[in-house]
Amino acid sequence: MNTVFLNDFHIKHKAKLFPFAGYSMPIYYLNGIIKEHLHVRELVGVFDVSHMGQILISNSKHNTSSLEQYVPLNLGKLEFNKSKYSFLLNVNGGIIDDIIISKIIINNNEFFFIVYNADRKTVDNKIFEKILNDYIYIHDQSLISIQGPLSYSSLSFLKIKPDMNFMQINSTNFQEQEIIISRSGYTGEDGFEISIPNIILKNFMDKLMKSTNVILCGLGSRDSLRLEAGLSLYGNELTEEITPVEAKLLWTIDKIRLEKCNFNGCKTILHQIKNGVKKIKIGIKSVTKSMLRSQMKIFDEKEKEIGFISSGGFSPSLKVSIGLGYVDINHQDNKLFCLIRDKMEKIEIVKLPFISHKYKKG
Repeated sequence: MNTVFLNDFHIKHKAKLFPFAGYSMPIYYLNGIIKEHLHVRELVGVFDVSHMGQILISNSKHNTSSLEQYVPLNLGKLEFNKSKYSFLLNVNGGIIDDIIISKIIINNNEFFFIVYNADRKTVDNKIFEKILNDYIYIHDQSLISIQGPLSYSSLSFLKIKPDMNFMQINSTNFQEQEIIISRSGYTGEDGFEISIPNIILKNFMDKLMKSTNVILCGLGSRDSLRLEAGLSLYGNELTEEITPVEAKLLWTIDKIRLEKCNFNGCKTILHQIKNGVKKIKIGIKSVTKSMLRSQMKIFDEKEKEIGFISSGGFSPSLKVSIGLGYVDINHQDNKLFCLIRDKMEKIEIVKLPFISHKYKKG
């Protein structure tokens, strides 16, 4: 079992550690998942997401064209200090992984910086090693996510420019070390993700935790926060058998790339746009007090199975059970049911996100 650099720190702070994507990770601390969740919505929470993959790729013509085979963005026109949500796609248009890709300058060198999922590292790394030249896996830096309405003020010691907006990124110097700061996160709140050398990480955490508004949070509340924000999770809403069209993420694909049809799976995606899809992602909530859980089956009013819940759980903010799922395209109505403990419980389709996003926009 792999451990993150701050493993001893988490143990010291009474984290409940469980295996996740091959790592021993904090799932929650003494406050518990619900209190952590609400604290992020109201103040600020800190997540260690260092299990995720980080790679710096030299901004060369070869690397750009090679990445564009898998990534449906116009990477040549991606602005410096900007980040984009995107995918690695297979030849059938299925999602190998969802990623955040940025273009940054570090020590006068131009890079693509990609953050990718921990449980897809082996698959993604094989692709990177097959198609790229001149890249660096980041092994000696941790990834810390600071989320919530007071996240900016809690990082005052970093002197981040107040006009930095959502999905902007830059590298800066902190305690004589280069760190990468992006205004992003996967909670629906304003926040930052910071890639920071382990050599100064404990000093950084000490400064951060001095604020009485800051608490440590685990992956449990991170999951409930992203679910309320209607954000997809790889392995649940996203798989190699699901396309961006089915996942209602077509907005992530560059229109010019789609017109040129020069990336993996583009013919399948164009066909789905023209002719429709068989299944589609939806947001749902429980009408009763029953709890929605991943992999529960969804039925129509005639008790015909028409889909499944991909993510489900209790919403601490709404105080009701919510979920994401996939249903037959012809059954997007409110007469849906979920089989819970051998009983058909009514569920309702709702518009996503469940909780409005509060990103810092320009």
